[in-house]
Amino acid sequence: MLGLALSGVAGAAAVDVVARENHPAVVMWCVANEPMPKGFAVGAAGGSDPTKEDMNKPGKEFLDTEMARARELDPTRLVTIVTVMGGPQNWMEQADVVCMNRYWGWYTLGGQLDKAREGLGAELDQIWDRFHKPIIMTEFGADTIPGYHGKPDVMWTEEYQAQYIRFHMEEAEAREFVAGMQVWNFADFAAVQSLMRVGGINHKGIFTRVRTPKMAAHVLREFWVK
Repeated sequence: MLGLALSGVAGAAAVDVVARENHPAVVMWCVANEPMPKGFAVGAAGGSDPTKEDMNKPGKEFLDTEMARARELDPTRLVTIVTVMGGPQNWMEQADVVCMNRYWGWYTLGGQLDKAREGLGAELDQIWDRFHKPIIMTEFGADTIPGYHGKPDVMWTEEYQAQYIRFHMEEAEAREFVAGMQVWNFADFAAVQSLMRVGGINHKGIFTRVRTPKMAAHVLREFWVK
């Protein structure tokens, strides 16, 4: 979204320059982010669960209605929802693009990167086989305390986050149907106090709060400069 408070001829000219320089655009409409189904539990694994899908049919009907309405209002753009890990897969059925927030190796199989990699790959393949729609991983990440190191790779260390990011990039790179990825998050940020938030901070950033790169930032750069 682009917001400007300008007036007069000079203002119109400025808007034109900004529009030509930045090309702001809506690519697709998302009607929900991580809608929570009945029986949801943090750490649930992926995969198709007929019982969960039957139990959550009212949620599917609601989301299907939302996506249909979005298409009525704007038939020129794609429509999607962003699913939560462990949610019912049939909620993805009417989406033009499958968007997934996934935390294999953090909330699920934490500390077990090899098994997490297998789980991620298996889920990506299973969802493609079921829906044959492009997949975007809209969130994936691992909390990391800046300057905390350990071998073998231990959760919360920079080494762990770097390897976590690496296996996600490699699994996506091996599958043409993965259309995009978004690391969560660019930089550490203040959150709520809880057992999951050291110092009340979400530490999933690949940069610190003062924008110092963690090891994971260099892994991403490695892939981007290929």
